Amino acid sequence: MNPKLIVRAVLILATWIVMDPINSLTYACTGFMWSDGENVLVGNNEDSKIPYTRVWFMPAENGWFGRVYFGYDNWSPQGGMNDQGLFFDYFSVPKLKFQRSREKPRFKGPFTDTMMAHCATVGDVLEMISKYDLEWNPKIQMFVVDKNGNSAIIEGETVVRKRDSYQVITNFRISGIPEDQKPCKWPAWSCSRYKKAEKMLLDADTPKVAYFREILQATHRSSYNIIGTTQYSNIYDLTNGLIYVYFLHDFDKNIIFDLSEELQKGHHYYDLPSLFGKELKITNKVYTHSFPKFSISYPKHYIAKTPASNEVLLVRNPLSDTPQIGVYVEDKPDGIQLNDIGQYYIYDKIDKYSTSVKLIYSKKTVLSDGTPSVEILFDNTVDEIWSLKTLVLSTYRRDKLIFAVITSLAHPEALRDYLYSIQFN
Repeated sequence: MNPKLIVRAVLILATWIVMDPINSLTYACTGFMWSDGENVLVGNNEDSKIPYTRVWFMPAENGWFGRVYFGYDNWSPQGGMNDQGLFFDYFSVPKLKFQRSREKPRFKGPFTDTMMAHCATVGDVLEMISKYDLEWNPKIQMFVVDKNGNSAIIEGETVVRKRDSYQVITNFRISGIPEDQKPCKWPAWSCSRYKKAEKMLLDADTPKVAYFREILQATHRSSYNIIGTTQYSNIYDLTNGLIYVYFLHDFDKNIIFDLSEELQKGHHYYDLPSLFGKELKITNKVYTHSFPKFSISYPKHYIAKTPASNEVLLVRNPLSDTPQIGVYVEDKPDGIQLNDIGQYYIYDKIDKYSTSVKLIYSKKTVLSDGTPSVEILFDNTVDEIWSLKTLVLSTYRRDKLIFAVITSLAHPEALRDYLYSIQFN
């Protein structure tokens, strides 16, 4: 057994988080804010072709602010708010080449989560950004708003601050619009939403949730095309820490989250379709192994990677390198009982290569056909920055050890059923 292969299985690093600290998957979206000096509201439509949407909560701990994120099934935050009343959201824009700074150090770690964990105001965000070369994604811009009524659009090195009581953002860089063409003329599909939202804000007297809902309804996308449809819409009440959530542009129904109450529940998540009584059907594929003969399911939309050595299957989320599902077959180790496989086989080997690995639990379980197995959870901090979680299901079959592995930045249990789909024939 080569211990480096176990290291790869359990401590597989997410390439996207190393190479792209500001990772956004947003397509066509609309965002806007309005403050009257007492109340601050933010609205956003998330337009995308991706239906696997969810919301997850991260309570305050170790000096980090509590926060909530909305996004997809790869746990990459697309928008959210923290318990200090700071909001952010990403918006796609035409690609623009940025000049890398040689004077500033590169930011190490997850930029979005670090920002939301440590910044309380727009001013904090701008100060943080000014210190680093962020390797800014050339296809996105970020919208930030705080409960004091401050807001800014960060296009990379260019920052557009709020000048009025409101600010609107869609999918073009407002700093590049000539004075004689403002607020915009092109692209038409983005400009029309911008003008519509701005006009409705100018026609109103005070920020109200009901009116923000009308603006969201007026600017949503209802049909699928190359861009997609409005998967979800949010209204953030930054003053009171409330979030109004609408699903699939149905503005007659909403879910209201009280951020303080949700954070008290600890780390948890919800799939957005389930909150609205919808079942998101994920089509699965089946991998069949010849010896030992078994099969295992995995999401059809996952991308297969070329397995290496004792890997027989390796698939990943199409949006990033995590979550991943891997299946491994190797010779049964001598003298180790199945119940001890996590502590005395896998853990002892990876501990030689990383001192930050924690075995959270190792417990007996069984497969659907009654095959004895062990479920193991590892937590690992990479470079004192990245927290990766690994869920392992191990079993013996004759003289072979078979183990299936899920590696994820958060909540690997969201894919647990795929581990337990193993069936021996």
